[in-house]
Amino acid sequence: MCLSVLAVVIVVVTVIAKFFFVTKKSAELRKNDWKPDVVYLYQFPRCKEIPNLSPFCLKVETFLKVNKIPHEAKLFYMVTHEVILKVSPLVFGRSKYGLLPFVELNGEQIADSQIIISRLAKHFNVKSLSSARNEAIVRFVDRTADNHTFLLHCTFKMMENDFFSMLLRNMGVNETLLPILSPILGFMMKWKVATRVSSGIGQLAIEEYRELLRKDYDSYRDLLGEQKFMFGDEITTADCTVFGQLATILYISTTNYASEVLRDEYPTLVAFCNRVRDAAFGNEFVIN
Repeated sequence: MCLSVLAVVIVVVTVIAKFFFVTKKSAELRKNDWKPDVVYLYQFPRCKEIPNLSPFCLKVETFLKVNKIPHEAKLFYMVTHEVILKVSPLVFGRSKYGLLPFVELNGEQIADSQIIISRLAKHFNVKSLSSARNEAIVRFVDRTADNHTFLLHCTFKMMENDFFSMLLRNMGVNETLLPILSPILGFMMKWKVATRVSSGIGQLAIEEYRELLRKDYDSYRDLLGEQKFMFGDEITTADCTVFGQLATILYISTTNYASEVLRDEYPTLVAFCNRVRDAAFGNEFVIN
């Protein structure tokens, strides 16, 4: 039994390392019998609390749903039964950049969430905003959320060991293996995240990260104002991006500094997330 568990641990650690640390160099079309103008979305599996733990996957799926673009979700799974691990081909067949999400449309693979949305918006004639100025603001909001707020959220997520257990559980890892694998995953991800945060934001004190996070939240709150969504009554790309980042902090069971501040001090942003959630997913957001 011990040897079986050890074998599974080695396989899981290898898969995790492969998935998070190895970049793919070539893209392989995964849906060869594709239907015209149907988007095939490849992403992490959903969990009970939220459609996706990845803010980038959630952003793309939200965009597809609110714009009523025909799509099918193709999920990456790591499924365990007892001590047996079955690994989806997606572990070793991700996008050319080595990450999820990616989509396939009419026989072409498109990677990176911002490129995906840009291409899909053009292909499906998604309505633009009324002014070039607002489109420019959307661009700034989108990049701030994905490149700044995301890294700050990662900083605070990495401080909570429960987050790693939740992540592994969502990937299908057996409960008996969580005490062994959570610290290993935590060690690998903390190192990777710390390196990325340091290069993307700077190597700062924790209080300074907290200050920067509040400034981001303040900006989203002030831009939203008393409107239903960021630019009025319709959901834009900026709404999808901000929702993706905030929702993956707000609706998960584990808590951290970012989620507590969001819930306690930014009620208008919480209400905003609820509106986007209901408009895009309805009663499909949570699995009962």
